Amino acid sequence: MSRRPAPPGIGSAGDVTSQWARANLVTGEGLADAVAGVDAIIHAASDPRGDLTVDEHGTRRLAEVARTSGVRHLVYVSIVGIDRIPFPYYARKLAAEHVLAESGVPFSILRATQFHSFIDMLLGRAARAAPLVMPLPAGFHVQSVDVRDVALRLLRALDDGPLGLLPDYGGPEHLTAWEAARRWKRARGIRKPLVPFPWFDPASTAFRAGHNTLAADARPEQRGQLSWSQWLARPIATRPY
Repeated sequence: MSRRPAPPGIGSAGDVTSQWARANLVTGEGLADAVAGVDAIIHAASDPRGDLTVDEHGTRRLAEVARTSGVRHLVYVSIVGIDRIPFPYYARKLAAEHVLAESGVPFSILRATQFHSFIDMLLGRAARAAPLVMPLPAGFHVQSVDVRDVALRLLRALDDGPLGLLPDYGGPEHLTAWEAARRWKRARGIRKPLVPFPWFDPASTAFRAGHNTLAADARPEQRGQLSWSQWLARPIATRPY
């Protein structure tokens, strides 16, 4: 489902692997038709830069339509640490989790750490932020994960059926942001020296505490396969995102 028309060939008469539904979580337009006859939903829509209209209100609209349509499993993609990191976007994601839990629809919630591609984007911005140095928040931690590993975990969640809040899922490595940036610089050929800068708001305190990473006793099945270094070693042109 998307707000946009189907790309060429997707959902066409000759495409037996997929169908395309056009609908809008913000307005509710097309949702009933999109969900009709659907057995399970993976809800991956989100708006990090917006207000409540997508994450909280949109989740409520989708859950209401799913309940009336008899959907048997709604899987929601969330973020590790949103209940411990006081960040506005995370608060909206947490509100969406509560909406789903109270909706009456059988559900699962998978909290994942940040994608490798997201960390790549943030480090790219940091490298462009100053002419001679690369500033980096001091003391942060990361445990980024490959988007394909998360996709496979979501498929397993569909197979397992509705289980509520699932164990957190993340990448195979817990790194300091400094070490992640050092590896990124080597892979990208960036020579600017890293310069730590202090950041003392409540959210940064939570990131320094590693609340955005997996617990130390996380089981192997909670970790993806592709490491940060392995992801960086792949040619950029081969990455589908």
